Amino acid sequence: MVRTRLDIRIIGAAVLLLLTAAFTACGGGSKAEDSGDPGIIVDFASPTGDVTPRPRRSPVDTPVPTPTPLKVCAPNPDPASPAQLQVLSPGPEERLKVPFHIRGWGSNIGFENRGVALALVNGKQEVTQVLRLPPQPREYRIAPPGLTVTEFTQPFAADLVINGLKEPTAFCLWVYLETDAGGKPKGVIQIPIVANP
Repeated sequence: MVRTRLDIRIIGAAVLLLLTAAFTACGGGSKAEDSGDPGIIVDFASPTGDVTPRPRRSPVDTPVPTPTPLKVCAPNPDPASPAQLQVLSPGPEERLKVPFHIRGWGSNIGFENRGVALALVNGKQEVTQVLRLPPQPREYRIAPPGLTVTEFTQPFAADLVINGLKEPTAFCLWVYLETDAGGKPKGVIQIPIVANP
């Protein structure tokens, strides 16, 4: 079948018309801009090829409440120096399950087997319990840093039981070396704790 030049022109015009219609339908014509339809804009001529990141909402930090210190301990009447007496555990404001362990060292508590005293004081500043803790053997143990080591330097330790405890309760532990003639403790370390039944 022989095609004439007229047939080829008609076919070419039809193909051109179809391509123009397809190009316009895909947003390639200037009429989309005039009509107010933004269409889809693709920038193939980006010089760097980088994609601009979208702004993201930064997470808001939730403030962590500052723990309030326990106010169970009254002012210390006669603080012990770390060179004389140290309590290694429990630490201040620890939450402890009864019975709990207390331990430390004294520079001269081995003299005449004196040891230390431990008083349990409640929030009303009432002494609820007093224990005498004798010194323990020093063999195979190392005194903590800062303690003055003498021939009478020894550790002390005890398990403390609090009877009748029904809910978490704040106490102040008083560990002290001796009392004066009026019965007031001397050389005191105070440790606020919360005891749990």
